[in-house]
This record gives sequence, C-alpha cells and structure tokens, in this order.
Amino acid sequence: MPLVLGIDEAGRGAVLGPLVVAGVAVDGRLRTRLRELGARDSKSVARQRRREILRKLVRESARGWAIVYPAPQVDANSLTHLEEQAIRTLIERLHPQQVVIDAPVGPTALAGFLGRVRSASTSPVEISAYPKADVSDPLVGAASLLAKVVRDGYLDALRAHYGDIGWGYPGEQAVHRFLTAWLTEHGHLPPICRARWASAQALLRPELPL
Repeated sequence: MPLVLGIDEAGRGAVLGPLVVAGVAVDGRLRTRLRELGARDSKSVARQRRREILRKLVRESARGWAIVYPAPQVDANSLTHLEEQAIRTLIERLHPQQVVIDAPVGPTALAGFLGRVRSASTSPVEISAYPKADVSDPLVGAASLLAKVVRDGYLDALRAHYGDIGWGYPGEQAVHRFLTAWLTEHGHLPPICRARWASAQALLRPELPL
C-alpha cells in the first residue's frame, strides 16, 4: 500500500504567534482506522485529548512532522508562499506516494498552487486538495491535530514570557488587551505580533474621537 500524507495548518488567521504547517503520514491500509483512533479536525477535539490521540497514532506507526514559521517570518512573506514551502518540505521529509491537503487557497487559485508544489517535487507524487479536508478525511484531521498541538505548545511558552495573550486570534479580548497595553508601554508592536495584519494596524492608527 502507498504511504499517504495528510497536511493541514494551525494559526493561519492569528495575529500573535506562529503559523504551523504539519503533516502526518501513514500506510494506506491504516487510513480507514484513523477515525476510530480519534483523528479528526482539531477544532472538534478537546484540547486535553489531542496529545492522547496523537500518541495512539504513533503507536500505530503514523509519522509526523511540523514546520513552524514565527511571526516575523509570516510578516515578511505571503501565507501562500509559506504553505507551498512547507508542503514541499513535508513531502521531502516523509516521502509519500499520495498527499491530501486541506486547501489553503480558493478554487480559482488551487490549480496554480498545486502545480507549483508538483513542479518543485523531486519525485512523482499524487497530490489532491479540497476545502474542509480536515473534516472529511481523518488523515488530514490527524495533521490538523498535530499542527494544533505544536502551536499550542509555542503559545504556552509565549504566555510564560509575555503573560496572557490568549490563543493569538484577533477576535479575542485577551489579545486586544495585550496588544493595547504593549503598544501603550513600548510605543511599538511586540515581536510575536504579525504587524502587517489589519487588526494590528488598526491599533497603530486609532480613530480620532469626534
């Protein structure tokens, strides 16, 4: 059976902390069993259960790898470029025959995205990508879990240093409080912030009171 690689990310829409792109590879015969082991979209799995599920997958000979891009690197590149780069690296590291990806771009851009990934691959590999693959394909769900667990670990380390920064997403009150307080005290955004994000730029250009 071919080695099949599922790929997903965590932190794409965050304003604080890293982007993590992860891959989980299994023998094709194991793919149908992943759902029984609990592999699914990380958003549907309680935080405390994610590591437990990954340990089960490792016991079943699943292999995983994660690529971490810190905030300054995300600021300096397009998300699409970084994800293309990460997917190529995961393919080179894990040597699959088939790859399934949670589509990182819209339908009109998907063919070009996949073409660039295929053209950069040093060995022939079958690649498919579609929206919500982390929900419908347990292998991509496993990659979603790995990406989330790795990113959560980085966020735990950042909180130990910076205090309460929430989980790094713009809609969180903890994130807004942290960024506002940091900007007031230091006069610039913190190094863990993606400064070119609209939510960060809004703090640098507050509306004038009427």
